[in-house]
Amino acid sequence: MLSREVIDASRRSRFDPVQLEVLWSRLISIVEEAETTLVRTSFSPTVGEAADHAAALLDVKGQILAQTPHGLPAFIAILGRTTRTMLEYFPPETLRPGDVLITNDPWICAGHLPDINLLRPIFFKGKLVAFAANTAHLNDVGGRGSAESVDIFEEGLRIPPSKLFRAGEPNEDLFNIIRANSRTPKLIIGDINAQLAANVIAEKRLVEMMEEYAFDDLQPLSDEIQERTERAMRAVIEPLPDGDYHGEVISDGYDEPLAIRVTVRIRGSDAMVDYEGTSAQVPRAINCPFNLTYAETMFPFRCIAPHIPMAEGALRPIQVVAPDGTIVNPRFPAAVLRRTIVIHNAQAAIFQALSALVPDHLPPDRVTAHSGCIYAFWLRGRWEGVPAAYKRGFVPVEEGYHQIYLFNGGQGAHASQDGHGTLSMPDNCSNVPVEVCEYRLPLLFERKEIIRDSGGPGRFRGGCGQRIVVRSLADWPIMCLPGSVDRIQHPPIGLLGGYPGRAGRLTYNDTLPMHPRAATILQPGDRFCMEAPGGGGVYPPEERDPETVARDVADGLVSREQAWEVYRVELTPEGTMDAAATARLRAGGR
Repeated sequence: MLSREVIDASRRSRFDPVQLEVLWSRLISIVEEAETTLVRTSFSPTVGEAADHAAALLDVKGQILAQTPHGLPAFIAILGRTTRTMLEYFPPETLRPGDVLITNDPWICAGHLPDINLLRPIFFKGKLVAFAANTAHLNDVGGRGSAESVDIFEEGLRIPPSKLFRAGEPNEDLFNIIRANSRTPKLIIGDINAQLAANVIAEKRLVEMMEEYAFDDLQPLSDEIQERTERAMRAVIEPLPDGDYHGEVISDGYDEPLAIRVTVRIRGSDAMVDYEGTSAQVPRAINCPFNLTYAETMFPFRCIAPHIPMAEGALRPIQVVAPDGTIVNPRFPAAVLRRTIVIHNAQAAIFQALSALVPDHLPPDRVTAHSGCIYAFWLRGRWEGVPAAYKRGFVPVEEGYHQIYLFNGGQGAHASQDGHGTLSMPDNCSNVPVEVCEYRLPLLFERKEIIRDSGGPGRFRGGCGQRIVVRSLADWPIMCLPGSVDRIQHPPIGLLGGYPGRAGRLTYNDTLPMHPRAATILQPGDRFCMEAPGGGGVYPPEERDPETVARDVADGLVSREQAWEVYRVELTPEGTMDAAATARLRAGGR
Protein backbone atom coordinates (compact mmCIF):
# COMPACT_ATOMS: atom_id res chain seq x y z
CA MET A 1 0.00 0.00 0.00
CA LEU A 2 1.32 3.46 -0.86
CA SER A 3 2.57 5.59 2.02
CA ARG A 4 1.16 8.99 2.95
CA GLU A 5 4.41 10.58 1.75
CA VAL A 6 4.01 9.00 -1.68
CA ILE A 7 0.36 10.02 -1.91
CA ASP A 8 1.12 13.59 -0.85
CA ALA A 9 3.66 13.84 -3.65
CA SER A 10 0.91 13.10 -6.16
CA ARG A 11 -0.66 16.52 -5.92
CA ARG A 12 1.62 17.89 -8.61
CA SER A 13 1.44 14.71 -10.67
CA ARG A 14 -0.19 13.63 -13.89
CA PHE A 15 -1.13 10.38 -12.07
CA ASP A 16 -3.68 10.42 -9.28
CA PRO A 17 -3.00 8.21 -6.22
CA VAL A 18 -5.50 5.51 -7.19
CA GLN A 19 -4.15 5.26 -10.71
CA LEU A 20 -0.60 5.09 -9.42
CA GLU A 21 -1.53 2.39 -6.91
CA VAL A 22 -3.05 0.29 -9.69
CA LEU A 23 -0.16 0.77 -12.11
CA TRP A 24 2.56 0.26 -9.52
CA SER A 25 0.89 -2.86 -8.16
CA ARG A 26 0.64 -4.15 -11.72
CA LEU A 27 4.38 -3.67 -12.24
CA ILE A 28 5.14 -5.50 -8.99
CA SER A 29 2.82 -8.36 -9.98
CA ILE A 30 4.66 -8.66 -13.30
CA VAL A 31 7.97 -9.01 -11.50
CA GLU A 32 6.50 -11.52 -9.05
CA GLU A 33 5.23 -13.66 -11.92
CA ALA A 34 8.66 -13.50 -13.54
CA GLU A 35 10.25 -14.60 -10.27
CA THR A 36 7.77 -17.47 -9.93
CA THR A 37 8.68 -18.59 -13.44
CA LEU A 38 12.36 -18.51 -12.53
CA VAL A 39 11.84 -20.59 -9.40
CA ARG A 40 9.48 -23.17 -10.91
CA THR A 41 11.54 -23.79 -14.04
CA SER A 42 14.97 -23.78 -12.38
CA PHE A 43 17.09 -26.92 -12.18
CA SER A 44 19.16 -26.35 -9.04
CA PRO A 45 18.17 -26.24 -5.35
CA THR A 46 20.08 -22.97 -4.99
CA VAL A 47 17.54 -21.16 -7.15
CA GLY A 48 14.46 -23.35 -6.75
CA GLU A 49 14.66 -24.08 -3.01
CA ALA A 50 17.05 -21.58 -1.43
CA ALA A 51 15.67 -18.58 -3.37
CA ASP A 52 19.09 -17.12 -4.15
CA HIS A 53 17.86 -14.76 -6.85
CA ALA A 54 16.17 -11.44 -7.62
CA ALA A 55 14.16 -9.98 -10.50
CA ALA A 56 13.20 -6.48 -11.56
CA LEU A 57 11.73 -4.23 -14.22
CA LEU A 58 13.79 -1.18 -15.15
CA ASP A 59 13.19 1.86 -17.32
CA VAL A 60 15.27 2.74 -20.38
CA LYS A 61 17.72 4.64 -18.15
CA GLY A 62 18.40 1.50 -16.11
CA GLN A 63 16.46 2.71 -13.07
CA ILE A 64 14.53 0.14 -11.04
CA LEU A 65 10.77 0.45 -11.57
CA ALA A 66 9.73 -2.56 -9.53
CA GLN A 67 11.60 -5.36 -7.82
CA THR A 68 10.27 -8.58 -6.38
CA PRO A 69 9.94 -8.43 -2.59
CA HIS A 70 10.72 -12.14 -2.26
CA GLY A 71 14.25 -12.30 -3.62
CA LEU A 72 17.48 -11.43 -1.86
CA PRO A 73 17.46 -8.03 -0.14
CA ALA A 74 21.19 -8.01 -0.84
CA PHE A 75 20.30 -7.58 -4.51
CA ILE A 76 18.20 -4.46 -3.77
CA ALA A 77 20.36 -2.03 -5.71
CA ILE A 78 22.46 -4.34 -7.83
CA LEU A 79 20.11 -4.82 -10.77
CA GLY A 80 19.99 -1.10 -11.47
CA ARG A 81 23.75 -0.61 -11.18
CA THR A 82 24.45 -3.69 -13.28
CA THR A 83 22.01 -2.62 -15.98
CA ARG A 84 23.50 0.85 -16.27
CA THR A 85 27.01 -0.58 -16.59
CA MET A 86 25.93 -3.09 -19.24
CA LEU A 87 24.37 -0.25 -21.22
CA GLU A 88 27.79 1.40 -21.33
CA TYR A 89 28.96 -1.68 -23.26
CA PHE A 90 25.77 -1.93 -25.32
CA PRO A 91 24.12 1.50 -25.69
CA PRO A 92 20.31 1.36 -25.86
CA GLU A 93 20.21 2.52 -29.48
CA THR A 94 22.24 -0.57 -30.51
CA LEU A 95 19.81 -3.08 -28.97
CA ARG A 96 17.22 -5.00 -30.96
CA PRO A 97 14.13 -7.06 -30.06
CA GLY A 98 15.21 -10.51 -28.92
CA ASP A 99 18.62 -9.42 -27.64
CA VAL A 100 19.71 -10.79 -24.26
CA LEU A 101 22.75 -9.48 -22.39
CA ILE A 102 24.67 -11.53 -19.84
CA THR A 103 27.44 -10.96 -17.32
CA ASN A 104 28.74 -12.40 -14.07
CA ASP A 105 31.67 -10.03 -13.61
CA PRO A 106 31.81 -9.52 -9.82
CA TRP A 107 32.63 -5.82 -10.18
CA ILE A 108 29.61 -5.30 -12.45
CA CYS A 109 27.12 -7.84 -11.16
CA ALA A 110 26.53 -9.25 -7.67
CA GLY A 111 30.01 -9.66 -6.28
CA HIS A 112 31.02 -13.21 -7.20
CA LEU A 113 31.09 -15.39 -10.29
CA PRO A 114 28.18 -17.78 -9.54
CA ASP A 115 25.72 -14.85 -9.64
CA ILE A 116 24.76 -14.43 -13.29
CA ASN A 117 22.72 -11.50 -14.58
CA LEU A 118 20.50 -11.62 -17.66
CA LEU A 119 19.08 -8.43 -19.16
CA ARG A 120 16.36 -8.34 -21.81
CA PRO A 121 15.36 -5.12 -23.59
CA ILE A 122 11.59 -4.74 -23.95
CA PHE A 123 10.22 -3.12 -27.09
CA PHE A 124 6.70 -1.82 -27.69
CA LYS A 125 5.57 -0.65 -31.12
CA GLY A 126 9.19 -0.74 -32.23
CA LYS A 127 10.43 1.44 -29.37
CA LEU A 128 12.62 0.46 -26.44
CA VAL A 129 10.49 1.05 -23.34
CA ALA A 130 12.01 -0.98 -20.49
CA PHE A 131 14.29 -3.82 -19.41
CA ALA A 132 13.57 -7.10 -17.66
CA ALA A 133 16.46 -8.30 -15.51
CA ASN A 134 17.25 -11.02 -13.05
CA THR A 135 20.22 -12.34 -11.14
CA ALA A 136 20.52 -15.90 -9.88
CA HIS A 137 23.19 -17.91 -8.09
CA LEU A 138 23.94 -20.72 -10.49
CA ASN A 139 25.26 -24.08 -9.50
CA ASP A 140 28.83 -24.13 -10.78
CA VAL A 141 30.95 -21.88 -12.97
CA GLY A 142 34.22 -23.69 -12.33
CA GLY A 143 36.99 -22.68 -9.96
CA ARG A 144 38.15 -24.23 -6.71
CA GLY A 145 35.04 -23.21 -4.78
CA SER A 146 36.61 -22.28 -1.46
CA ALA A 147 37.86 -19.19 0.32
CA GLU A 148 41.45 -20.35 -0.26
CA SER A 149 41.70 -18.64 -3.66
CA VAL A 150 44.08 -15.69 -3.83
CA ASP A 151 42.69 -13.99 -6.95
CA ILE A 152 39.65 -14.01 -9.23
CA PHE A 153 41.38 -16.20 -11.80
CA GLU A 154 41.13 -19.21 -9.46
CA GLU A 155 37.39 -18.79 -9.04
CA GLY A 156 35.93 -19.84 -12.37
CA LEU A 157 34.57 -18.46 -15.62
CA ARG A 158 34.20 -14.67 -15.79
CA ILE A 159 31.81 -13.45 -18.49
CA PRO A 160 32.15 -9.79 -19.46
CA PRO A 161 28.99 -8.02 -20.64
CA SER A 162 28.09 -10.01 -23.76
CA LYS A 163 25.16 -10.88 -25.98
CA LEU A 164 23.76 -14.29 -25.14
CA PHE A 165 21.07 -13.80 -27.80
CA ARG A 166 21.22 -11.56 -30.87
CA ALA A 167 17.79 -10.65 -32.23
CA GLY A 168 16.38 -13.88 -30.84
CA GLU A 169 19.21 -16.12 -32.04
CA PRO A 170 21.29 -17.85 -29.36
CA ASN A 171 25.02 -17.24 -29.23
CA GLU A 172 25.96 -20.91 -29.32
CA ASP A 173 29.66 -20.16 -28.96
CA LEU A 174 29.01 -18.46 -25.62
CA PHE A 175 26.67 -21.24 -24.49
CA ASN A 176 29.41 -23.76 -25.31
CA ILE A 177 31.99 -21.78 -23.36
CA ILE A 178 29.69 -21.78 -20.32
CA ARG A 179 29.07 -25.53 -20.63
CA ALA A 180 32.78 -26.26 -20.99
CA ASN A 181 33.63 -24.43 -17.76
CA SER A 182 31.06 -26.05 -15.47
CA ARG A 183 31.18 -29.38 -13.65
CA THR A 184 27.40 -29.50 -14.08
CA PRO A 185 26.72 -28.05 -17.54
CA LYS A 186 23.15 -29.31 -17.84
CA LEU A 187 22.24 -27.87 -14.47
CA ILE A 188 23.70 -24.45 -15.19
CA ILE A 189 22.18 -24.23 -18.67
CA GLY A 190 18.85 -25.32 -17.19
CA ASP A 191 18.99 -22.43 -14.72
CA ILE A 192 19.99 -19.96 -17.45
CA ASN A 193 16.98 -21.12 -19.46
CA ALA A 194 14.84 -20.46 -16.38
CA GLN A 195 16.25 -16.94 -16.19
CA LEU A 196 15.51 -16.44 -19.88
CA ALA A 197 11.93 -17.64 -19.40
CA ALA A 198 11.42 -15.28 -16.47
CA ASN A 199 12.44 -12.27 -18.54
CA VAL A 200 10.23 -13.37 -21.44
CA ILE A 201 7.24 -13.52 -19.08
CA ALA A 202 8.07 -10.05 -17.76
CA GLU A 203 8.22 -8.72 -21.32
CA LYS A 204 4.93 -10.34 -22.28
CA ARG A 205 3.06 -9.02 -19.25
CA LEU A 206 4.48 -5.52 -19.55
CA VAL A 207 3.46 -5.29 -23.21
CA GLU A 208 -0.04 -6.44 -22.23
CA MET A 209 -0.19 -3.72 -19.59
CA MET A 210 0.92 -1.03 -22.02
CA GLU A 211 -1.67 -2.14 -24.55
CA GLU A 212 -4.39 -2.17 -21.90
CA TYR A 213 -3.64 1.37 -20.72
CA ALA A 214 -2.79 2.73 -24.18
CA PHE A 215 0.72 3.72 -23.11
CA ASP A 216 3.30 4.57 -25.75
CA ASP A 217 6.07 5.07 -23.23
CA LEU A 218 6.80 4.06 -19.63
CA GLN A 219 9.13 6.95 -18.84
CA PRO A 220 6.47 9.33 -17.45
CA LEU A 221 5.36 6.59 -15.05
CA SER A 222 8.96 5.84 -14.11
CA ASP A 223 9.70 9.51 -13.50
CA GLU A 224 6.72 9.66 -11.13
CA ILE A 225 7.82 6.53 -9.29
CA GLN A 226 11.40 7.74 -8.89
CA GLU A 227 10.35 11.20 -7.70
CA ARG A 228 7.83 9.89 -5.19
CA THR A 229 10.05 7.21 -3.72
CA GLU A 230 12.89 9.70 -3.35
CA ARG A 231 10.61 12.16 -1.57
CA ALA A 232 9.27 9.42 0.65
CA MET A 233 12.75 8.27 1.67
CA ARG A 234 13.83 11.83 2.35
CA ALA A 235 10.75 12.27 4.52
CA VAL A 236 12.01 9.37 6.66
CA ILE A 237 15.61 10.60 6.90
CA GLU A 238 14.98 14.31 7.48
CA PRO A 239 13.46 14.04 11.01
CA LEU A 240 16.54 12.16 12.22
CA PRO A 241 18.97 14.38 14.15
CA ASP A 242 21.97 15.53 12.14
CA GLY A 243 25.07 13.79 13.37
CA ASP A 244 27.63 11.03 12.93
CA TYR A 245 26.69 7.60 14.25
CA HIS A 246 29.22 4.80 14.51
CA GLY A 247 29.14 1.03 14.31
CA GLU A 248 31.69 -1.76 14.22
CA VAL A 249 31.48 -5.51 13.72
CA ILE A 250 34.36 -7.97 13.73
CA SER A 251 34.36 -10.86 11.27
CA ASP A 252 36.40 -14.02 11.79
CA GLY A 253 38.17 -13.29 8.50
CA TYR A 254 40.40 -16.00 7.03
CA ASP A 255 43.56 -16.18 9.15
CA GLU A 256 42.83 -13.22 11.39
CA PRO A 257 39.86 -11.05 12.37
CA LEU A 258 38.68 -8.27 10.07
CA ALA A 259 36.86 -5.09 11.09
CA ILE A 260 33.85 -3.60 9.31
CA ARG A 261 33.55 -0.03 10.54
CA VAL A 262 30.87 2.44 9.50
CA THR A 263 30.01 6.03 10.16
CA VAL A 264 26.43 6.95 9.29
CA ARG A 265 26.23 10.68 8.62
CA ILE A 266 22.81 12.31 8.68
CA ARG A 267 22.61 15.77 7.17
CA GLY A 268 19.10 17.04 6.53
CA SER A 269 17.37 14.59 4.19
CA ASP A 270 20.66 13.04 3.05
CA ALA A 271 22.46 10.07 4.55
CA MET A 272 25.99 8.85 3.95
CA VAL A 273 27.53 5.58 5.06
CA ASP A 274 31.32 5.76 5.19
CA TYR A 275 33.41 2.60 5.60
CA GLU A 276 36.59 4.47 6.52
CA GLY A 277 38.61 2.36 8.97
CA THR A 278 37.48 -0.98 7.54
CA SER A 279 40.20 -3.60 7.11
CA ALA A 280 42.30 -3.75 3.96
CA GLN A 281 41.56 -6.36 1.30
CA VAL A 282 43.15 -9.75 1.85
CA PRO A 283 44.65 -12.36 -0.52
CA ARG A 284 41.77 -14.76 0.11
CA ALA A 285 38.29 -15.10 -1.36
CA ILE A 286 36.41 -13.08 1.26
CA ASN A 287 36.63 -9.59 -0.27
CA CYS A 288 33.44 -7.89 -1.43
CA PRO A 289 33.27 -5.73 -4.58
CA PHE A 290 31.64 -2.36 -4.17
CA ASN A 291 28.43 -3.27 -6.02
CA LEU A 292 27.36 -5.70 -3.30
CA THR A 293 28.68 -3.44 -0.55
CA TYR A 294 26.43 -0.71 -1.91
CA ALA A 295 23.42 -3.02 -1.98
CA GLU A 296 24.03 -4.39 1.52
CA THR A 297 24.32 -0.82 2.76
CA MET A 298 20.90 0.02 1.34
CA PHE A 299 19.21 -2.82 3.24
CA PRO A 300 19.07 -1.15 6.70
CA PHE A 301 17.63 1.99 5.13
CA ARG A 302 14.95 -0.09 3.45
CA CYS A 303 14.21 -1.48 6.93
CA ILE A 304 13.73 1.96 8.47
CA ALA A 305 11.34 2.81 5.62
CA PRO A 306 9.51 -0.47 4.93
CA HIS A 307 6.38 1.32 3.69
CA ILE A 308 8.13 2.68 0.59
CA PRO A 309 7.89 0.42 -2.48
CA MET A 310 11.28 -0.47 -3.89
CA ALA A 311 12.41 1.74 -6.77
CA GLU A 312 15.60 3.54 -7.72
CA GLY A 313 14.38 6.84 -6.31
CA ALA A 314 14.37 5.45 -2.77
CA LEU A 315 18.13 4.97 -3.01
CA ARG A 316 19.03 8.48 -4.16
CA PRO A 317 19.23 10.14 -0.73
CA ILE A 318 21.83 7.61 0.45
CA GLN A 319 25.49 7.82 -0.48
CA VAL A 320 28.03 5.07 0.14
CA VAL A 321 31.75 5.69 0.53
CA ALA A 322 34.08 2.69 0.68
CA PRO A 323 37.84 3.29 0.55
CA ASP A 324 39.59 1.67 -2.38
CA GLY A 325 41.59 -1.42 -1.49
CA THR A 326 39.50 -2.46 1.51
CA ILE A 327 37.55 -5.66 2.02
CA VAL A 328 34.40 -3.75 1.06
CA ASN A 329 35.89 -2.26 -2.13
CA PRO A 330 38.78 -4.47 -3.27
CA ARG A 331 40.93 -3.82 -6.28
CA PHE A 332 40.76 -6.20 -9.22
CA PRO A 333 41.77 -9.06 -9.39
CA ALA A 334 40.93 -9.74 -5.74
CA ALA A 335 39.44 -13.11 -4.81
CA VAL A 336 35.77 -12.64 -3.92
CA LEU A 337 33.91 -15.97 -4.03
CA ARG A 338 33.01 -16.04 -0.31
CA ARG A 339 32.37 -12.31 -0.06
CA THR A 340 29.32 -12.84 2.17
CA ILE A 341 31.61 -13.95 5.00
CA VAL A 342 32.54 -10.30 5.41
CA ILE A 343 29.79 -8.21 3.88
CA HIS A 344 26.86 -9.79 5.71
CA ASN A 345 28.28 -8.12 8.79
CA ALA A 346 27.83 -4.66 7.26
CA GLN A 347 24.13 -4.39 8.01
CA ALA A 348 24.82 -5.23 11.66
CA ALA A 349 27.33 -2.38 11.90
CA ILE A 350 24.82 0.04 10.32
CA PHE A 351 22.01 -1.10 12.62
CA GLN A 352 24.37 -0.68 15.55
CA ALA A 353 24.97 2.91 14.46
CA LEU A 354 21.26 3.59 13.94
CA SER A 355 20.33 2.05 17.29
CA ALA A 356 21.43 5.31 18.92
CA LEU A 357 18.25 6.81 17.44
CA VAL A 358 15.91 4.28 19.09
CA PRO A 359 13.30 4.91 20.44
CA ASP A 360 13.25 8.72 20.32
CA HIS A 361 13.74 9.11 16.58
CA LEU A 362 13.29 5.63 15.09
CA PRO A 363 10.54 3.11 15.91
CA PRO A 364 11.93 0.10 17.79
CA ASP A 365 10.93 -2.33 15.05
CA ARG A 366 13.20 -0.63 12.50
CA VAL A 367 16.55 -1.87 13.85
CA THR A 368 17.78 -5.36 14.54
CA ALA A 369 20.70 -7.00 16.29
CA HIS A 370 23.34 -9.04 14.49
CA SER A 371 21.98 -12.21 12.90
CA GLY A 372 23.49 -15.66 12.69
CA CYS A 373 24.68 -16.20 9.13
CA ILE A 374 23.84 -18.85 6.58
CA TYR A 375 25.88 -22.01 6.95
CA ALA A 376 26.14 -23.51 3.49
CA PHE A 377 27.99 -26.55 2.32
CA TRP A 378 29.01 -27.39 -1.22
CA LEU A 379 29.46 -31.07 -2.06
CA ARG A 380 31.48 -31.93 -5.12
CA GLY A 381 32.65 -35.00 -6.98
CA ARG A 382 32.01 -37.26 -9.97
CA TRP A 383 29.50 -40.03 -10.52
CA GLU A 384 31.92 -41.98 -12.68
CA GLY A 385 32.53 -45.41 -11.19
CA VAL A 386 29.93 -44.96 -8.46
CA PRO A 387 27.82 -48.08 -7.90
CA ALA A 388 24.20 -47.59 -8.90
CA ALA A 389 23.06 -48.72 -5.44
CA TYR A 390 24.54 -45.59 -3.95
CA LYS A 391 22.74 -43.24 -6.26
CA ARG A 392 19.71 -43.94 -4.06
CA GLY A 393 17.11 -43.60 -6.76
CA PHE A 394 18.51 -40.38 -8.18
CA VAL A 395 19.32 -40.73 -11.85
CA PRO A 396 22.25 -38.40 -12.55
CA VAL A 397 22.19 -36.44 -15.77
CA GLU A 398 25.80 -35.27 -15.46
CA GLU A 399 29.15 -36.96 -15.04
CA GLY A 400 29.89 -34.76 -12.05
CA TYR A 401 27.90 -33.33 -9.19
CA HIS A 402 28.17 -30.02 -7.40
CA GLN A 403 25.37 -29.42 -4.94
CA ILE A 404 24.92 -26.37 -2.70
CA TYR A 405 22.78 -26.63 0.42
CA LEU A 406 21.95 -23.71 2.73
CA PHE A 407 20.94 -23.70 6.40
CA ASN A 408 20.24 -20.52 8.35
CA GLY A 409 21.31 -19.24 11.70
CA GLY A 410 19.02 -17.22 13.95
CA GLN A 411 17.77 -13.74 13.18
CA GLY A 412 18.85 -10.94 15.48
CA ALA A 413 16.14 -9.54 17.73
CA HIS A 414 14.38 -6.29 16.91
CA ALA A 415 14.12 -3.59 19.53
CA SER A 416 10.45 -4.53 19.76
CA GLN A 417 10.26 -8.30 19.24
CA ASP A 418 12.23 -11.53 19.31
CA GLY A 419 14.27 -12.65 16.36
CA HIS A 420 13.01 -15.61 14.37
CA GLY A 421 14.82 -18.91 14.63
CA THR A 422 16.73 -20.25 11.60
CA LEU A 423 15.78 -17.25 9.49
CA SER A 424 18.34 -15.77 7.16
CA MET A 425 19.04 -12.06 7.39
CA PRO A 426 19.93 -10.11 5.33
CA ASP A 427 19.97 -12.92 2.76
CA ASN A 428 16.33 -14.02 2.83
CA CYS A 429 17.48 -17.42 1.56
CA SER A 430 15.42 -20.44 2.52
CA ASN A 431 16.63 -23.57 4.28
CA VAL A 432 16.97 -26.32 1.68
CA PRO A 433 14.67 -29.23 2.62
CA VAL A 434 16.37 -32.36 3.90
CA GLU A 435 14.48 -34.45 1.35
CA VAL A 436 16.04 -32.49 -1.51
CA CYS A 437 19.53 -32.98 -0.09
CA GLU A 438 19.10 -36.70 0.51
CA TYR A 439 17.51 -37.27 -2.89
CA ARG A 440 20.28 -35.68 -4.89
CA LEU A 441 23.26 -37.20 -3.06
CA PRO A 442 23.92 -40.26 -0.87
CA LEU A 443 23.55 -38.43 2.44
CA LEU A 444 21.71 -39.16 5.66
CA PHE A 445 20.67 -36.28 7.91
CA GLU A 446 20.96 -37.81 11.37
CA ARG A 447 19.96 -34.62 13.16
CA LYS A 448 18.41 -31.28 12.26
CA GLU A 449 17.39 -29.37 15.35
CA ILE A 450 17.13 -26.03 17.07
CA ILE A 451 20.08 -25.30 19.36
CA ARG A 452 18.84 -24.49 22.84
CA ASP A 453 20.29 -21.32 24.42
CA SER A 454 21.72 -20.18 21.08
CA GLY A 455 19.57 -17.05 20.76
CA GLY A 456 21.24 -14.03 22.31
CA PRO A 457 19.58 -13.24 25.66
CA GLY A 458 17.78 -9.93 25.95
CA ARG A 459 14.45 -8.33 26.72
CA PHE A 460 13.92 -9.40 23.14
CA ARG A 461 15.71 -12.66 22.48
CA GLY A 462 17.70 -13.43 19.35
CA GLY A 463 16.47 -16.25 17.14
CA CYS A 464 17.99 -19.66 17.71
CA GLY A 465 20.45 -21.28 15.36
CA GLN A 466 20.28 -24.85 14.16
CA ARG A 467 22.40 -27.98 14.27
CA ILE A 468 22.64 -30.43 11.38
CA VAL A 469 24.53 -33.71 11.47
CA VAL A 470 25.06 -35.35 8.09
CA ARG A 471 26.59 -38.74 7.32
CA SER A 472 27.94 -39.81 3.97
CA LEU A 473 26.40 -43.03 2.69
CA ALA A 474 28.73 -43.12 -0.30
CA ASP A 475 31.52 -45.63 -0.64
CA TRP A 476 33.70 -43.03 -2.33
CA PRO A 477 35.20 -39.76 -1.05
CA ILE A 478 33.13 -36.57 -1.29
CA MET A 479 34.64 -33.10 -1.17
CA CYS A 480 32.82 -30.84 1.31
CA LEU A 481 33.36 -27.09 1.05
CA PRO A 482 31.85 -24.90 3.79
CA GLY A 483 30.42 -21.68 2.38
CA SER A 484 29.50 -18.35 4.00
CA VAL A 485 30.60 -19.70 7.38
CA ASP A 486 31.48 -16.99 9.90
CA ARG A 487 30.87 -15.96 13.53
CA ILE A 488 32.74 -18.88 15.05
CA GLN A 489 35.31 -16.74 16.87
CA HIS A 490 33.16 -13.60 16.97
CA PRO A 491 29.50 -14.37 17.70
CA PRO A 492 26.63 -12.14 16.54
CA ILE A 493 26.53 -9.04 18.71
CA GLY A 494 23.58 -7.78 20.72
CA LEU A 495 22.24 -4.23 20.85
CA LEU A 496 21.35 -1.79 23.62
CA GLY A 497 22.45 -4.12 26.41
CA GLY A 498 21.41 -7.36 24.73
CA TYR A 499 23.78 -10.33 24.78
CA PRO A 500 25.51 -11.95 21.81
CA GLY A 501 24.07 -15.02 20.15
CA ARG A 502 25.83 -18.36 20.45
CA ALA A 503 28.83 -18.71 18.15
CA GLY A 504 28.87 -21.18 15.28
CA ARG A 505 30.81 -24.44 15.19
CA LEU A 506 31.99 -26.97 12.60
CA THR A 507 33.19 -30.50 13.35
CA TYR A 508 33.46 -33.83 11.62
CA ASN A 509 33.43 -37.33 13.05
CA ASP A 510 32.08 -35.85 16.29
CA THR A 511 35.20 -34.20 17.66
CA LEU A 512 37.58 -33.15 14.89
CA PRO A 513 37.53 -29.45 13.98
CA MET A 514 36.41 -28.76 10.42
CA HIS A 515 38.13 -25.88 8.63
CA PRO A 516 35.50 -23.20 7.93
CA ARG A 517 37.32 -21.88 4.86
CA ALA A 518 38.88 -24.95 3.23
CA ALA A 519 37.78 -28.26 1.76
CA THR A 520 37.33 -31.38 3.89
CA ILE A 521 37.32 -34.78 2.19
CA LEU A 522 34.55 -36.95 3.61
CA GLN A 523 35.50 -40.59 3.52
CA PRO A 524 32.82 -43.31 3.41
CA GLY A 525 30.80 -43.20 6.62
CA ASP A 526 32.19 -39.84 7.76
CA ARG A 527 29.81 -37.41 9.35
CA PHE A 528 30.00 -33.68 9.80
CA CYS A 529 28.18 -31.28 12.10
CA MET A 530 27.34 -27.65 11.35
CA GLU A 531 26.02 -25.48 14.17
CA ALA A 532 24.77 -22.17 12.79
CA PRO A 533 24.96 -19.25 15.24
CA GLY A 534 22.04 -17.63 17.00
CA GLY A 535 21.06 -13.98 16.62
CA GLY A 536 21.96 -11.25 19.08
CA GLY A 537 19.53 -10.02 21.73
CA VAL A 538 18.26 -6.48 22.36
CA TYR A 539 18.09 -4.74 25.76
CA PRO A 540 19.23 -6.42 29.03
CA PRO A 541 17.89 -9.97 29.53
CA GLU A 542 16.75 -9.33 33.10
CA GLU A 543 14.11 -7.02 31.58
CA ARG A 544 12.47 -9.90 29.72
CA ASP A 545 8.95 -10.81 30.78
CA PRO A 546 9.32 -13.78 33.19
CA GLU A 547 6.29 -15.59 31.78
CA THR A 548 7.84 -15.36 28.32
CA VAL A 549 11.05 -16.89 29.68
CA ALA A 550 9.02 -19.76 31.15
CA ARG A 551 7.41 -20.35 27.75
CA ASP A 552 10.85 -20.33 26.11
CA VAL A 553 11.95 -23.05 28.53
CA ALA A 554 8.81 -25.08 27.83
CA ASP A 555 9.42 -24.71 24.09
CA GLY A 556 13.00 -25.93 24.36
CA LEU A 557 14.52 -22.62 23.29
CA VAL A 558 16.03 -21.69 26.66
CA SER A 559 17.37 -23.99 29.38
CA ARG A 560 16.44 -23.76 33.04
CA GLU A 561 20.05 -22.88 33.76
CA GLN A 562 20.05 -19.91 31.38
CA ALA A 563 16.66 -18.81 32.68
CA TRP A 564 18.09 -18.63 36.20
CA GLU A 565 21.63 -17.41 35.50
CA VAL A 566 20.98 -14.89 32.72
CA TYR A 567 17.30 -13.96 32.73
CA ARG A 568 17.06 -14.20 36.53
CA VAL A 569 13.83 -16.18 36.39
CA GLU A 570 13.07 -18.96 38.89
CA LEU A 571 10.89 -21.84 37.70
CA THR A 572 8.98 -24.34 39.77
CA PRO A 573 9.65 -28.08 39.30
CA GLU A 574 6.58 -28.14 37.06
CA GLY A 575 8.07 -25.43 34.81
CA THR A 576 5.85 -22.52 35.77
CA MET A 577 7.31 -19.17 36.76
CA ASP A 578 7.78 -18.63 40.50
CA ALA A 579 6.88 -14.95 40.84
CA ALA A 580 8.17 -14.43 44.38
CA ALA A 581 11.50 -16.17 43.79
CA THR A 582 11.95 -14.34 40.49
CA ALA A 583 11.36 -10.99 42.17
CA ARG A 584 14.04 -11.83 44.76
CA LEU A 585 16.48 -12.89 42.04
CA ARG A 586 15.98 -9.72 40.05
CA ALA A 587 16.30 -7.63 43.19
CA GLY A 588 19.79 -9.04 43.69
CA GLY A 589 18.98 -11.97 45.96
CA ARG A 590 19.37 -15.68 45.34
